Formats: sequence, C-alpha cells, structure tokens
Amino acid sequence: MNAFARAIGASLLVLGPSWLASCGGDDATAGPSGNVLGNPDASTGGATGSGGNSGTGTGGALLIDSGLPSDGPAPDGKPVAVNLIPNGDFAQGNTLFGSDYTFATKNSAEGQYTVGTNAQAFNGLLIAAGDHTAGNGLMFIGNGKATPDRVWHTTAPIPVQPNTTYYFEAFVMNLCCASGLGNGIDPVGPSELSFYANKQLLGTRTSSKLGVWEGLTTTWASGSATSVTLELVNANTVAAGNDFAADDIYLGIVSTVQPPK
Repeated sequence: MNAFARAIGASLLVLGPSWLASCGGDDATAGPSGNVLGNPDASTGGATGSGGNSGTGTGGALLIDSGLPSDGPAPDGKPVAVNLIPNGDFAQGNTLFGSDYTFATKNSAEGQYTVGTNAQAFNGLLIAAGDHTAGNGLMFIGNGKATPDRVWHTTAPIPVQPNTTYYFEAFVMNLCCASGLGNGIDPVGPSELSFYANKQLLGTRTSSKLGVWEGLTTTWASGSATSVTLELVNANTVAAGNDFAADDIYLGIVSTVQPPK
C-alpha cells in the first residue's frame, strides 16, 4: 500500500466502504446503552433538557461560538467561572485524563488520538486549525472509530457540592477534511460526542461545521452526590468522517459557552 493509501485508511474515511472513521453506540462503561440523543441540526445540537439525577435526563443546548471562552463575569453578573476539571484545556499535555483511544504522535489507525497544536501533523488529511483556548495551544485531536469508546474521561472523582447545579461543557470541532477529500468547506461526516456525569447521559452533540469550534453546554444536578466522574463518549455508529478536536472541557457552576455571535 502506498503512503497516500495508508494515510487515507489511517484517517477517517475512504470513499465507499473504505472511508472509515467513526464513533459508536453502546458501552457498558459509558452509560445507558443505545440511548443516543441529539438533533443533527447545528442550530440546536440537542434537546434542551433537565439533567438531574435520574439517569434518564436529556439535555444540552448547542451554542455555536468561534471565539475564546470567557473566564470573567458573564453579562448578567454571574460569578467568575472556575473549572473543576484538571487540565481541561490540555495546556499540560497528555496527562490528568484518560481515554479508551490509543495515544499516537502520527495517526495510523482509527481509535487513536494525540494532544497537539496541529491536526495535520497528526494526520495530513485533516484540516489545519488552532485550539479553542488561545489559537496556538494544545488540544485533543482524535480519529473516531465505529465503537462507543470513551474518547475522554476523568481518572479520579471530582469533589462537588451536594444539591448544586453544574455545567459540564466542551468545545468540539470537526476536522475532516482538507481540500482534496470532500469540498474543504463542509465536514465529510459528523462526529457525535455524548456527555456523561456519574454514568448519566446529559446530552449528545453532533458536529455540523468543518473547522468551527462548536460549544455544547449541559447541566447536571448533584443531588446528594459529593463527587462526580465525567465521560465524553463516541455516539456515531456511521463509519464516515468522524475526526474531531476537543478543547476547554469544563465543569463548574457558571457556563463558559457564549451565546451565538
């Protein structure tokens, strides 16, 4: 197989049965199996929902924002956002989080990820785009596969206050593909990530814009819990174009996802 064919197979897709790069459905470690929620319409992203502690809460309104997150007070005077997730912006590199994917500096198969500044350095077929935090910093870059693995998860419980509503958020960008694969404007295929808190599905996000950071905000009510574990799980069972970056993964009492601009 020549280098170009290997690159395509390693990526994401390969037209017809070959263009593969996916995400998936059902994982005993990830929460309710087969319970994938969300609206592929980019304007909504997922049904607005309740969160809560029942284990069946839906939710997560998708808000589009290509700007930087705000750590200062919101316009309505809410307090400063404090992120309870260690290394949620990946500034410290490949540490303080777990993944069912395999770390690699060069992408040779689906189900691999890296933490870097340049998606094209990971896989030459991906678009070039900066991270969400600063535009030139580190981010999670993943080549999705057609199984419901956790692409990111906490490695230790995070202490929380009981009877408190928390925002669990992240910014995600579709990376597939650069010109020559697809039209270089629209994503070749969607990436879908489901958000879980203590195994409870909070919402699922479907990417729809190539090279645009899309922010998903979900809420979780702690109830009697004094700690929480968090997961981002593949929810795309269609093996096509599922390649994405994630950045500024956040848990706190104030949202960092800005309204659409």
